[in-house]
Amino acid sequence: MRKPRFAPKADPRFPHFQIYLQFTYSKGQFLRYYTGVTVPKEYWDKDKERAKPDRKFSDHAEINAQLNRIETEAAQIALRSQYNKSDLNNEIFKKELDTFLGKREARDESPNVFRYITSFIEERSANPNYSKSSIRVYTTTYNQLKAYADNVLRRDLSFADFNHKFFSEYSNHLFTLGYGNNYVHKLTSNLITILKEADRREVSPDLKIKSGWLVATREEPPAIYLTEDELTVLQNFDLSDTPRLARVRDLFLIGCHTGLRFSDFTRIKPGNFKKGENGKIYLEMMTQKTGVKVTIPVKSEVREILSRYAYQLPKPISNQNFNEYLKEVGVLAGLTEPTMLTRFRNGQRINQTFPKYELMTTHTARRSFATNAYKASVPVKYIMAVTGHTTEREFYKYVRIQPDEHALLVSDNPFFK
Repeated sequence: MRKPRFAPKADPRFPHFQIYLQFTYSKGQFLRYYTGVTVPKEYWDKDKERAKPDRKFSDHAEINAQLNRIETEAAQIALRSQYNKSDLNNEIFKKELDTFLGKREARDESPNVFRYITSFIEERSANPNYSKSSIRVYTTTYNQLKAYADNVLRRDLSFADFNHKFFSEYSNHLFTLGYGNNYVHKLTSNLITILKEADRREVSPDLKIKSGWLVATREEPPAIYLTEDELTVLQNFDLSDTPRLARVRDLFLIGCHTGLRFSDFTRIKPGNFKKGENGKIYLEMMTQKTGVKVTIPVKSEVREILSRYAYQLPKPISNQNFNEYLKEVGVLAGLTEPTMLTRFRNGQRINQTFPKYELMTTHTARRSFATNAYKASVPVKYIMAVTGHTTEREFYKYVRIQPDEHALLVSDNPFFK
């Protein structure tokens, strides 16, 4: 029997390692177990397999004490098994560690789908690598699945239930509720994520994940962008009589001219602005969703807005209220051009026409930035650096240019002379 070891699992999306116990507790028996412990990458000592003692990381002592407890308990479980000459496998080992760490009640011997999903959500809620929005998505996935089990199937679910037939019937049920392809795909793909984690942890021998279970396909959602002329109309429109709409309009325009997400352009502070060697002003900040540092030249339109607020932008409101006020701004400013969008419901194509202001949301800002920058021949790599896209394929889904606009863009190319 070898000594238990601790290994970090890296995820490029997050600044923390997830720490796993690795233990060859008998010949041919290897355990890999998530401890529930996370450590910032810069404070993990790979040689000592512990958090580095550092004043800047005050949790190191508590974390190392927890790892010591887990290491000791794992060794004790293996020794007890040898002494009692009892069979020990990964499933039993994990149950004992779960009970020791309080992850499950000792009486909960049989695998239960909803109990597992609850513990999965609780575990990820305590993990700083996962955002609140991610946790909300998992919670919605749980709620929809529970409603299906209670109201349609009228029974509990077991891990043996999950197969292609289940996902087909569950997806069809969601379609009958009026949900679109993307929402159904989101719910079912998140359920797959949860089940894959259960499979990796060997929660139940009845669970056998296979590819091809997803029925709903993800499609690029219908969306719009605002042209430079429309942004100018918005900027020049007098909203002095309605300050709440003026504040929303100004924050939205900053998003349109910087490419930042709502979660970023609503928390810009004076300290985010730097002056370069060339005397020009740049905006620097760490994006909230990806943790990536971006540096963006500040356009004259943005400088004009900032000067009105002495670089201290208004306090943000909720995304929902922001979108509601933004539509008010759009209708007042005359952005009423009929715009046709194509959606899919239960595999059927549906064309709908809306006045443009009805389609304006906080996300329109990023699409407007990407599209207008692309039309202005800004290098795609730079635009991607601002928007956070890692592949050109994903980036071009963001660019909202109609076929006639594409033709106009290339018409001056010597190839077409």
